[in-house]
Amino acid sequence: MNGSDGRLVQTAVIGGPNSGRAIILPTDADELTRWRRRHPAYTYWCGTQLGGCGNELSDRLYRDKVCHFAHRPHTSCHRTANGAASADHLFIKDDLAAWAGRNRLKGRATARNLGSGPGDAVDFRVGTARQQHVRFQFSRLAHAEWQQARRRLFSESATLDWVFGPGTAQPETMEELYDEYGYLLRFRFETHGAVRRIRLRAEDPRHSTDWVPLDACAMTPAGLRVPGVEPRRRSGSGPAAEAGAGRRAVPVRRSREEQVLALREALVSAARFRTRPTWEALARTAGSDLLGLSVPDRVGLLVAVERAGGGEGSPLLSALIKTGESDPPAYVGNVVTAVGCGVPATSAVLKRWCQREADRAFAAYGVPSRTAPPRLPLTADGQLAPQHSAEPAQHQTIVHVQGGPVRQSTARPKPKSKGHVGVPLLRDTEIRHALRSARQRRGPRPRYAAALMARAEEALTRLPEPQRTELVAEMATTRRWLDSRPDTPARKPRKSRRAKEAGDGKRTAAAKKSERAKKTQRGKKAKNPLQGARPLPGFGDARPKTRPK
Repeated sequence: MNGSDGRLVQTAVIGGPNSGRAIILPTDADELTRWRRRHPAYTYWCGTQLGGCGNELSDRLYRDKVCHFAHRPHTSCHRTANGAASADHLFIKDDLAAWAGRNRLKGRATARNLGSGPGDAVDFRVGTARQQHVRFQFSRLAHAEWQQARRRLFSESATLDWVFGPGTAQPETMEELYDEYGYLLRFRFETHGAVRRIRLRAEDPRHSTDWVPLDACAMTPAGLRVPGVEPRRRSGSGPAAEAGAGRRAVPVRRSREEQVLALREALVSAARFRTRPTWEALARTAGSDLLGLSVPDRVGLLVAVERAGGGEGSPLLSALIKTGESDPPAYVGNVVTAVGCGVPATSAVLKRWCQREADRAFAAYGVPSRTAPPRLPLTADGQLAPQHSAEPAQHQTIVHVQGGPVRQSTARPKPKSKGHVGVPLLRDTEIRHALRSARQRRGPRPRYAAALMARAEEALTRLPEPQRTELVAEMATTRRWLDSRPDTPARKPRKSRRAKEAGDGKRTAAAKKSERAKKTQRGKKAKNPLQGARPLPGFGDARPKTRPK
């Protein structure tokens, strides 16, 4: 029996069922043979800290398939995680203990079960009295649960840092941390022989730092610090500020003009970081007195924000607002109508229109800024107007002939599509944003992204600076992302410039040689077909025959 769900058991603990010393079994037969020779006395267990049954395991060596651990016959085990990552919470405890020892920190790491297993989270506390706290989040946590846990831990700790594993942070959680600190801390693991080592980085909506080992990070009085980033915590935000606000007097309600200015600043900041906040997130940034506004008051305030903006044609900042389901609130449609942009007929039309306006806001207020795509026009019945391709107009010439005029079209023929399957027709300026979205979409992302890369290669020849440089940087990021994924389709090896020039030279030389051979053949005189053979009597004899006398 390999596991309750039929998957191979790749991790175990050494020494006993309650041990915290984890191991990944080498999957190659030769590697496992060397491992056995180095550690002949090791015993392996389905450890309770892995969520296992506590029974002893045997290491199975195979030449024709992957080596793995196996339970003894007639053993019942309900362990749910068996892969190489199932012991990461034990590996990080070892890494943190070694790191604390090298940096002379009085730290202790503890694994937490938040409902789905013993490795849901790992807490690392430093100090003796009011401790500094770092939580490494392994399981996905709902935003409301994260907020509740964060408030509780803030009240118990001097500093609190939350580090998220792959796919564990909700969009609302990320948005709140971007707004408060300017970045989000991430971690991942890399396999080194029979163990895995943690790597950390900081990221924001525009860029990320490099992945670094734990030794490159530092525990400061302000908390955990990763190289390459400085904290940009906003004043008056976060659980600590909320706790202090609770002890102060009730805040004075601001004037309408102050609310408009604060709300516009919060929306511009969201566009700069390429995020779409909820109204609650805006209230945390622009002022808590906005939280209790009714829907009509919100609409009036947003209309005032738009009219105080950058003039006609500026992006509609209200389109950035979204609900918890990532859809624009219905009252945003009232704002669109009030500022004279049309009346969206359905929620689907409003969602598509707001997505384009959000892209326009990201372009206008991003750092660096770029040319914004055009606004999507709405028809009189509230639908999206059809988008016409930017092709030259067809000029017609009237030729007068007998029998009436004849129209002759001088339009250029449409270029044939190169058939990038699954990729919609995009403007050159939109491809860079499509590449970024392809890395975040669901479904067959690598295949879609690879097709977009082909489109981007074509667009490079048409884009001016600085758009060309921005697209090249986005292509490099996408290429690294594609190369790091196991489900990326294999690509043909790219020839170097020297090899390509050598191949072109050979083909050119072969063509010239063939042409010279043809010219030589045409220049030669036709040979006598009877050369070297006796002619028949009378053949080729032009003299008149004479009769014998």
